[in-house]
Amino acid sequence: MVNKSSFIWSDEMATGVDVIDSQHKNLLQMVNEAYQGLDKDVSDIVFQRITKELLSYAIYHFQTEEHLMQEYGYFDECPEEAAQHVSEHRDFSAKVVTARDGVNSEVKEEMEEILTFLNAWILNHTQNVDIKLGNFIKNKE
Repeated sequence: MVNKSSFIWSDEMATGVDVIDSQHKNLLQMVNEAYQGLDKDVSDIVFQRITKELLSYAIYHFQTEEHLMQEYGYFDECPEEAAQHVSEHRDFSAKVVTARDGVNSEVKEEMEEILTFLNAWILNHTQNVDIKLGNFIKNKE
């Protein structure tokens, strides 16, 4: 499990594309703020609000990345990587929606579970998938 208080941006996560890195930092900040909220009583309404905000921002970020993929020809030149990248975005969104739809009286435990998933996903996705896109874009510029 990722330590709640120590999940911060590191240079290992940088793609070298400013807009992507900035959005990743914002997403991490949102996850950290949600973790801080777990120290308080978490109601179904708060859980729904937090997951809605995270999902909305993640979708906005995914659209940014996918627009850059189109703009720089990533789909044409690296179709397998692009397909995997987009698939991971869709899987992430589905996981968050499933968590939101399955909320019950164990809200705090569910929130911890989804935030742990988010932390692990962000770390894995940035270091293994987004870095490829970042390198591709940097090479095109």
